[in-house]
This record gives sequence, C-alpha cells and structure tokens, in this order.
Amino acid sequence: MSEMQETKSGILDRLASLLIIQKQGAQGEHIDPDLHPPPDIASWGPDQRNAWFSDEMKLLRDCVVFDGETPRLSILRELAEYHGESVEEAYQKCIDWEKLSIAEWKAADRSTPQGVTDFYNTTTSWRYDLAWYAYLQVMGYTFPQAPAVVRFLRANAISGKLLDFGSGIGLNAQAFSRFGYEVTIADISRPLLEYAVWRNARHGADIQAINLNHEGLPKAAFDVVTAFDTLTHVTDFDDTAQRLHAALKPGGWLIANFDTRAPDDASAWHIHDNELDLDRRLKKAGFGKRHVIGGFLGCYQSVDPTTAAHGLRTLCHRATLPLEQAASFSRRVRWPTPQRMAKALRMMSPAR
Repeated sequence: MSEMQETKSGILDRLASLLIIQKQGAQGEHIDPDLHPPPDIASWGPDQRNAWFSDEMKLLRDCVVFDGETPRLSILRELAEYHGESVEEAYQKCIDWEKLSIAEWKAADRSTPQGVTDFYNTTTSWRYDLAWYAYLQVMGYTFPQAPAVVRFLRANAISGKLLDFGSGIGLNAQAFSRFGYEVTIADISRPLLEYAVWRNARHGADIQAINLNHEGLPKAAFDVVTAFDTLTHVTDFDDTAQRLHAALKPGGWLIANFDTRAPDDASAWHIHDNELDLDRRLKKAGFGKRHVIGGFLGCYQSVDPTTAAHGLRTLCHRATLPLEQAASFSRRVRWPTPQRMAKALRMMSPAR
C-alpha cells in the first residue's frame, strides 16, 4: 500500500510539473559566461533591450571594471584581495555560492527573526553571489537593473537623493552615484555593508552608509528608494514598508520587486512567498503603483495613507486580491495541447 501511494504521489508530481510552470526554488550553481552560450537577445523584452544598448549600460560596465581589467577579473580580484585568497578560490565560491549559503543557514537556528538576522550578519557567501551577479549583468545574462531604472527616472525627471535599501555589494549604488544621484546605502548585513563600503572607496565613489542593526532611516530625506531583490528577505515586512514610506519625501518613488521562491533548502531566506500579497501590503502602507520595469520591477509613488481615497483603494485591493491570485496562477498553467495530453496519459498509465 505504501509503495502504491508513493507511486501515485510521484505521478501527480510529474503531472503538476507538466501542466503548471513551477516557481523557482533552488537556483543551483551560477553559470560561467566563458563556458556558456551567448545570451539570447531576441528573447529580451523592450526594457532589457533598450537598457542594454544604452549609455547607462556602458556606465554600469565602467563601475564593474577596475584598473583597466576585464569585468571578470575585476570582480574576482576584488573578492580575492578582500578575503586574502586566490582568484581561483574566489571563482569557485562565486559558482558554488548557493551550497555555501545553505551551509551557513543550517549552521544555527533560523526559526526566529533574530535567527534570520544573525544569518544576514554572518553570511559571507552572498558577497560572492552578488559580485558574480554583477558580472552576469554586464555580460547580458541577467536584467540590468540600475540602467533600466535610471532610464525610467530620467524619463520622468526624477532626480535628487537616492537610498539603496538592501544594497548588497554596493554596485548599484556606485552606478546611481555616477548617474548623478546623491546616494546612501543601507543594509542589515554587516558583511555585505562592510564589503560595499570597502569596494566603493576603492572605486572612488562618495556614498554614505547606514547600518540598519543600530541606525534608523532619516525621515522625508529621499526622492527615490530602490529595493532590488530585498523585500522578500525582511522579517518585518509591514514595518519595513512604513519605514521606507517615512524615509521618502512626499511624492517620492520606491522601485522594488518581490523575488518569491518555491520552498527549498536554497530558498529558506526567501521568507515571503506571495508577491501579490506583498504588493497589496506595500500599497496599504502608502504607495501607488504607477509603472513596471521589465515585467518585475514595480515603480511605486508615495501617497498620503491617511486619506479616505487611499483607504478606499486599500479596501479595493484587498477585495480583488483573490481574483489577481487566480489570474496569476492561470498564467502559470500550461494549457492542454494534444502533445501535453498524450504525455499526461502516458504518465498516468500503469507501468508495464
């Protein structure tokens, strides 16, 4: 009986993978552009294509490069110099960052907010992940966030002071500074913040830093806040949304995305799993969604959350959330075709 149940469960799992596009859980090893086919530019959307062929993209590449080296060697030599290791060791840690992160996560109890914060304050593998991710951006294998966002900001005449919240290794902040913004970085991860400060000083970037472990965000100080791949990692989402709203000047902009993942050992630090609910809660905190960049980066403008109009919008968002979730799920369904139906029938047929 037990074996039969396991067989049925396996069939259902295979059917689900056939008929529904699954959320990503584990990412696996980073790809190496030197060992991988060139990126498929034809598959890019207009925002990615326009950013790639822009002057803003050239400037991002300049931010990665140091002392005339290639982007690859610049990234690896910085990591090696900072950690006192060889370039080869730094390379292997970049490729294997996820395995290293899983080991760091499992090294202690992460079932409480303090346990999660302790992980952020001890992880070193994320330096390698984010540095290699920067390399992949300038090689065309991932979406170039900073250039695409700057193109949006410039098109809408949005300038001034910018806060990079969850700033990682500080590359985007460095780029925004070169784009003419007065930039502050903020992170709860001491290892990332320390590396970002070191790296930006090395590149001559004049950027202020806020350690969120013991410093708060200033009130009404920023024209723009960016939060790339950050908000799914916070343990106190609603409080964070309110603090970001308070840090913005009236009418300021928050550019953020929600990198939610399927449950997996390699996604344990992706604490939230429903991007539509996070979008609703962000709006409730006082943000109006005005635009989306690249299909995933939301552009939210600060609004007064105490008005009756905002309260009515919040109620509407809450009421329509189930419909939005149903629509989102339907976009993940691989609707039946003769080939899929035939494959599904073969899966369900008893083994001969």
